[in-house]
Amino acid sequence: MKSIELSLLAIAALLAGGCMSVQLYDGPKRDRDEVARITGDPVVTAGSPVTVILRQVDGHDIGVTQTSVEVLEGKHNLLVDCRIAETKGGSRHSLDVEVYGGRKYRLRAETGPALRECTGVTLESQD
Repeated sequence: MKSIELSLLAIAALLAGGCMSVQLYDGPKRDRDEVARITGDPVVTAGSPVTVILRQVDGHDIGVTQTSVEVLEGKHNLLVDCRIAETKGGSRHSLDVEVYGGRKYRLRAETGPALRECTGVTLESQD
């Protein structure tokens, strides 16, 4: 029983930490209107049919507990994994994007029929 409780606590800690963001520019933290926030899904998502995980930004690896990054306005290269729960399959995508300061962006999967495959990933502005 103790090992199950410890496992559940570990999963809860990972999920709680899954909302962490990382600053991917040099210098002190900048105002919100100067940076763009790019968000993917947590690595562990219970019940989600499709998960889009941000793996790298401009060649910088993103940790498993980090779901968002803050970058300066401009062009960036994203490496993203798209996982399909039903098939336990996945695909990796490289995206060249341009983002603007003061905006929030979310990674979205483009899926095939019946959520059986990930055909692509897009970056959508949430503002």
